[in-house]
Amino acid sequence: MGPEEVPEGRVLDRENGESRIVYEIAGSKGWIAKMYKKPLSDTAAADLRKLVYLPTLMSQRDQTLVDASIAWPVARILDGPQVVGVVMAKAPDSFFVRLRKLSGTATDATPLLLDWLVMSGDACAKRGIQPADLSVRLRAMAELLAVGALFARYDIVYADWSYNNAFWEQGTGAAFVIDMDTCAFGTRKWIQSVGWEDPLFPEKKKQPLTIHSDRYKLAMLTVRCLTGVRQDPMEAYRALVDLIGSNPFTDTLEQALTASRATDRPGPTELVVAFRHTADQGFAAAPVHAAANVPVNATPGNVTGQIRVGAPSSPSLVDPAVRSVPNPGNVTGNVDLRNRVPKPATPQRTSAPEPASVSAPLPTPTSAPEPPVATTASPQPVQRQESSNHALVVVTGAVLLLIALFLAHFALGWV
Repeated sequence: MGPEEVPEGRVLDRENGESRIVYEIAGSKGWIAKMYKKPLSDTAAADLRKLVYLPTLMSQRDQTLVDASIAWPVARILDGPQVVGVVMAKAPDSFFVRLRKLSGTATDATPLLLDWLVMSGDACAKRGIQPADLSVRLRAMAELLAVGALFARYDIVYADWSYNNAFWEQGTGAAFVIDMDTCAFGTRKWIQSVGWEDPLFPEKKKQPLTIHSDRYKLAMLTVRCLTGVRQDPMEAYRALVDLIGSNPFTDTLEQALTASRATDRPGPTELVVAFRHTADQGFAAAPVHAAANVPVNATPGNVTGQIRVGAPSSPSLVDPAVRSVPNPGNVTGNVDLRNRVPKPATPQRTSAPEPASVSAPLPTPTSAPEPPVATTASPQPVQRQESSNHALVVVTGAVLLLIALFLAHFALGWV
């Protein structure tokens, strides 16, 4: 029920953001525990509970995307009534690299952050990373836009889109989003990474963030990752137009970056649609490996298939419904991620599930709980009203009896 049941294994990070430590759970390969610096507030704990159970209410298509591309929280770690940590699946090994040091030796395996996707080819090569060409960058942003669209569908405010909150895979562009556990629904307390300022949600006001602020951050991330231009997002946008031409995708990005009202910003779903449309028509330019197929690893990566960049065919967004999630999903061990199974064809009415504390990070698989269904009292049968009809029958019978007596009186000579 408490932290003692998620024993500490190899430490992955310390004193970073809201966490005091992130570590692999000893004896449970493929799972990590994130322990917070202080217990979550009641509001944050309630949001985390909803996040833990939300995938059980998703379509199979969305569950597939969650399993392949997101470090979704799967259970809360409780110390008495307080939430002090969370259990998540570790990213697949394909998202980790050993960076070359100046001495020529290599570091331990470390996550390949989006920051390296934006680095120059020379900078990557010096550290032993395969530089990302345009095809890889397009695939990475297609993956991230798909995740952003999923968040928007469920009114999830991610808020902190940046280079440090997602990983990518060399040679394929597969992407993996982390730090999901502090997301909120509808609005989220103001947060911002340095260099990711939003003109409509300025630091001086620190107003609550919404899905509309997410739209700007995701558009900014897109133009920066596709071009390698780190500073002014409009400079990155112009560089992108020079790179792939003016098209529905770049037009939609421009609107997201320049809208004077947050509600006028196109959402990630609109960016996905524009991306697919433009990809179907063929991006105007792709100077590096323009016609080369870029295979996507099925094992242990988290997508399958291949893409082609440049005319006549361009990369298309991988449909989560047809993406193959290798067993065991997006974990590196031998457990079934989140133990979710497809929902039954006939919905079962059940009471709301009780949130899991973490008696064990690897619970026995059970059928996914259905959303609670509000019930009302069944209408009672209405009593039939027959009193008026009954009275009419009585009156009619009495009249006929009187007529019969009257006729008998005269017929028999009764005086």
